[in-house]
Amino acid sequence: MRRRPPSLLGRATVFALRAFLGCLFIYASVHKLADPVSFSRIIYGYKILPPWAINVFAIVLPGVELVGGVLLLAGLLTRGAALTLTATLVVFILALGFNLARGLDFDCGCFSFARSKPGAALDLLIRDVIFLAISLRVLLAGSHAWALDCLRRGTGRGGAP
Repeated sequence: MRRRPPSLLGRATVFALRAFLGCLFIYASVHKLADPVSFSRIIYGYKILPPWAINVFAIVLPGVELVGGVLLLAGLLTRGAALTLTATLVVFILALGFNLARGLDFDCGCFSFARSKPGAALDLLIRDVIFLAISLRVLLAGSHAWALDCLRRGTGRGGAP
């Protein structure tokens, strides 16, 4: 069964969401890449990972965020990038929810290393759920929204040639 091609408004919406998500993850990666030691302290504060995994996570995660964001922004490998960033958001949500349930006071470390206000975890959780909804929309839309993926396949819309 063939799907109808998305409307211009639908393509524009997905393009805007993809650009927003790409910029968001690029922005989130910058301070972590610049100061992995501070980011490893943030990860330690979550009290979830074993000690040997904290530094690895502090080095790998910002790179994943940066590459995923750049790929989404460029419109390359959009499904893979959206899937990776969606999975990343699910992990963030689980970590926030787990620590919220445990009543721990911790810093998110998402966009800065500044100390967050007490009780901010629920706000962060809600924010990440909204970002997850955006990410799922981009993932489910595929690469039809003015992505370079479409040009490689020669469709211009991301559908079957």
